Amino acid sequence: MHETEQDSHQAYQAVNVDYTMRVAEYAHRIGVKRFVFLSSIKVNGERTIQPFEELSPPNPEDNYGKSKHQAEELLKTFCVSHGMEYVIIRPPLIYGPGVKANFKALIKLAALPLPLPFGCVSNLRSFISLDNLNSFITLCCEHPLAANQTFLISDDHDVSLAALIRSIRKAFRKPACLLPCPTWLLKALFNLVGKPHYVDRLLGDLQLDITKAKTVLGWQPVISFDEGIRRTVEAYAHETSI
Repeated sequence: MHETEQDSHQAYQAVNVDYTMRVAEYAHRIGVKRFVFLSSIKVNGERTIQPFEELSPPNPEDNYGKSKHQAEELLKTFCVSHGMEYVIIRPPLIYGPGVKANFKALIKLAALPLPLPFGCVSNLRSFISLDNLNSFITLCCEHPLAANQTFLISDDHDVSLAALIRSIRKAFRKPACLLPCPTWLLKALFNLVGKPHYVDRLLGDLQLDITKAKTVLGWQPVISFDEGIRRTVEAYAHETSI
């Protein structure tokens, strides 16, 4: 989030597009039969009115999402023309032990013995724990019906920002302590301090419909959302106590 537009475009192009295709070419040369590509829900967009599904039109807004979309399209063309199966997985924000960036910042914030002004935030967002994502990737490597398919995946338990903080503080064995600050006031404050991008990231909706993953592949999350948060918080507490 601190990169310039030009820098991020070049970096994402090199890693998400160019490097993906180099790996695909090498995989074909050594006889790999199926290429599982971890993409991103950012291919579909940054916010939802109705939950995204596999047939939702792509609408990437930033350089990261655009590079993932380009990689998907090039990979599908390459695999079809070279007789190699592909599976594309679009997860939402991934969390788990060792999580970094914004999710770690939120954990750090929730760990403070302070009331937080998010009690009125009733948005809904999808997340996926590392355990659940690993389970789904493994299934996609083996399941015959996964070939040449795109899947949206999550914990199958969408939560508001308020519910997320309650779950994190429960894992810390702390009271929720959320103040009922109106959402419109929070949006105004973020805009006032020059952080408008936090409005969508914290207060907006971003939901995934994972019906296809459950019905076509018979997948179910291997751990609950609360268990995933508990494991993440325990790892964070251990890390910060060292």
